[in-house]
Amino acid sequence: MNKNPVVEQAERLMEPYLADLAALVNIDSGTYTKAGVDRVGAYLQQRFRAFGYATYFDEQQQFGNNLVAIHKGDTPTGARILLVGHMDTVFPEGEAQRRPFNIRAHNGMRIATGPGVLDMKAGLLIGLYGVHLLSAEAHYQSVTFICNTDEEIGSPASKALIEEIARQSDAVIVLEPGRALSTVVSSRRSCGFYRVEVRGVAAHAGIEPQMGRNAILELAHQVQAMQALHGTIAGTSLNVTLIQGGQRTNVIPDYAYCDMDVRASDMAGVKAIEAAMRNVAAKTVVTGTTVTLSGQMTNSPFEHAARNEPLIQMTKEAGRELGLHIEDLASGGASDANNTSVLGIPTIDGLGAGGGHAHNPDEYVELDYLPTRIALLTGLVKRVGEAYQHKHEA
Repeated sequence: MNKNPVVEQAERLMEPYLADLAALVNIDSGTYTKAGVDRVGAYLQQRFRAFGYATYFDEQQQFGNNLVAIHKGDTPTGARILLVGHMDTVFPEGEAQRRPFNIRAHNGMRIATGPGVLDMKAGLLIGLYGVHLLSAEAHYQSVTFICNTDEEIGSPASKALIEEIARQSDAVIVLEPGRALSTVVSSRRSCGFYRVEVRGVAAHAGIEPQMGRNAILELAHQVQAMQALHGTIAGTSLNVTLIQGGQRTNVIPDYAYCDMDVRASDMAGVKAIEAAMRNVAAKTVVTGTTVTLSGQMTNSPFEHAARNEPLIQMTKEAGRELGLHIEDLASGGASDANNTSVLGIPTIDGLGAGGGHAHNPDEYVELDYLPTRIALLTGLVKRVGEAYQHKHEA
């Protein structure tokens, strides 16, 4: 069987691709490591410029500077395509030195390891190289690539930039990991962080404990009741993930709190789980304590909407050309796709690398089919360009 010519082109680019991947992975770029994230941005800026992009930085004080790269196509009335990927990782400073980029055999396949290799430095380069393969037939108006720096904490500083450019785009492709060779992501749950705070009355734990109102005890009841909501409302999840209370062992605590990770697949689920949390917080077991619930969703659900269906079908068509049966999956994790889809802009996600164990020291990218993943993105961008060219001409 003859190999797809785009896959063959991608295979010929693997040497520089892997050199770029090693360089990026070996830079610490945790969200709060601004200097490291900016080094990743500077490296990528040079690579984008070498491939004919115009670039600029959206400068930030607290986080790294967001990189925007724009490639002009050969069709002035063609599609305006937005690619989104993030340069930040979840790993602390020093992680790249402890376990630098490495390629090795694992269970009969070649894998690459290192901090952020899957989530999502390999995906950034899939975007760069995938669009590069279209340079001879760039039948679109423009491809804009946002490399943001704070996605791992919900994109608080880059969300406005992404929304602004998304509103000027016909379609958005997000380069989060695709998990496997033949999968992409067509929906994601929203993600929110909520806090339950309990206030009681302090007292000496040995002399007059009866005068106190134990905030930790009330919080223990709240934790159990909140956690019991998990799985009771379709398409939602709730997990208590952090708890804190008390300052000294001989004092009845007058304050305690817990934090919760809450997710929902649609807005109906958001409303239902928030109402259920409010009902729990409205009831106390320990007399004399008060409970406060705060927090919110940091983004809206990326729902499996009709407006996204053409992108899903284009991806499946591109996959068939490569001999793949593409499956579109739902994900419990949020991404910048949540921020663009809610605007009504057609969005698809999961066009990044395949692999596993994201956010884990064992994170890896599968290398053997990486050229096929690059070719899949190339085929999708080509189809989007053609489809929206007809739209603008009409």
